Amino acid sequence: MTSPATPPAARESGSGWYVYGVVPAAQVSGDVFADASGVHPPGHVVFVADADLAAIASTVPLSEFGEAAIAENLHDAAWLEDKVRAHEAVLEAALARAPLVPFRFGTIYRNDEQVRQMLREHSGLGETLERLQGTFELGVKAFLDAAEFDRRHGDESDAAQAEGGRAYLLRKQRDRKLGEARSSFAAACARDSHEALTAAAEDGRANPLQRLEVSGRAGEMILNGAYLVRTEREEAFREAVAALESTYRGDGVRYEVTGPWPAYNFVTTDSEQ
Repeated sequence: MTSPATPPAARESGSGWYVYGVVPAAQVSGDVFADASGVHPPGHVVFVADADLAAIASTVPLSEFGEAAIAENLHDAAWLEDKVRAHEAVLEAALARAPLVPFRFGTIYRNDEQVRQMLREHSGLGETLERLQGTFELGVKAFLDAAEFDRRHGDESDAAQAEGGRAYLLRKQRDRKLGEARSSFAAACARDSHEALTAAAEDGRANPLQRLEVSGRAGEMILNGAYLVRTEREEAFREAVAALESTYRGDGVRYEVTGPWPAYNFVTTDSEQ
């Protein structure tokens, strides 16, 4: 006798409030989002304010963004890409005008009063916004081209002069030592790069490295850093990246800078406040 299949969770009806992030109420106005439609067009992006804080929000149908529905939709790559891009577009518009605490994708409240309650209860949001005033996040990834490193540091002389089994053993020994040298170099380069970039920024975070299929870049990722940078120090920070590139280019290292981004790596989210 087989057990009956678990019925799918019922889709919710009605609407909720999708929250993108929080900004100081006095520093922004509604025209910031004149060209933004949010994650569910043609919904308007608005501010839901309480005292000194304002949540960036828009109404969304719970049939698409309710708990069961969004859990299902997250497996739809096209849907997810479209909504994440819309989420980021709203945050980027706000970031150009004021300090911003970004919320994770898919943060939903039942009504505007729940949003205001969240603003009242999470008093740390105001302190975080003060700390982020005049800053943004830049990402820096570093990639090591193993073949380029090996060409510079490999030594074929002994193996080239030997014959037969001895040549094979010498090549195996050379490859093992070269692999060890490459791993040691990658760790030291990543450590020195992160220390130099953190010194050029307000703060830095070394995030987990991404696999090739995730990064989409040739070469081994050896650094996946995020840095909180003051607006007036952006040029100096990029010069620090260029200096690292100049130092390590000959060993096969390339750097990639992305951003400016909202300071995801330097805030606690709404649920962690």
